[in-house]
Amino acid sequence: MILKRSNGPPSREPLPGATHGEDTNRRKTSRAGSTTRKKLLDAAEKLFADQGYDGTSLRDISEASDCHLALSTYHFGNKEQMFDEVIHRRAVQLEAQRLARLAKIDINAQSQSETVRQLIEAYCLPLVEARYSRTKGWQSYVCLMAGMINIKRWTPLIQKHFDPCGQVFVSTWRTVQPQAPLDSLLNAFSFMVVTTLYTCSYTDRFGVWKPSDRQSKRNNLAALTNDLIGFVHAGFMVLDQP
Repeated sequence: MILKRSNGPPSREPLPGATHGEDTNRRKTSRAGSTTRKKLLDAAEKLFADQGYDGTSLRDISEASDCHLALSTYHFGNKEQMFDEVIHRRAVQLEAQRLARLAKIDINAQSQSETVRQLIEAYCLPLVEARYSRTKGWQSYVCLMAGMINIKRWTPLIQKHFDPCGQVFVSTWRTVQPQAPLDSLLNAFSFMVVTTLYTCSYTDRFGVWKPSDRQSKRNNLAALTNDLIGFVHAGFMVLDQP
């Protein structure tokens, strides 16, 4: 079949079976639905972080987002499904950042010790940077994750959204540290996750033990992050010792 070249600009045809007006209305409805979902998820994220899952109701979320209660069930079905979507929304972005950093690491370009440090930074720093960014949503999200990590009830949800990326990192670690027992490597990986989340929920508990200083918040955060990386790095390097 020979296609004829059109002499004019291409026409914008409506969807099959729809008039131009119906197609426009459908696009407007879709945009409105996306806006409503975002408002509900933003409100849910903050309330779940502040009040916990059990302390938050769909009515609370609807009121905080200024959306009708029926819209919550329309878009998400129930509170558990909404909670799942809250975790999923930013997990996708977080894991993409981790994998992008991992892809830049050449495990043959430096010493084993330096490679391990780079692996730790690739996994930990996106979370720390998100927590201490100026984005309120990310701050709430990381605080929410810190509250979930030790609750067995949420283990399947964490596995669902974070294990695929974690498995890629552990696989790389096994290549870099082949002498480390797998069980010990997995334990070290878990310790790294928990320590990072503690760093992200830092309360300066021992601040009264230290002499007062005039360090800026930025300098304190840099020191905290450096201590985190050094502490976790030492733990991984011990795995290669007899």
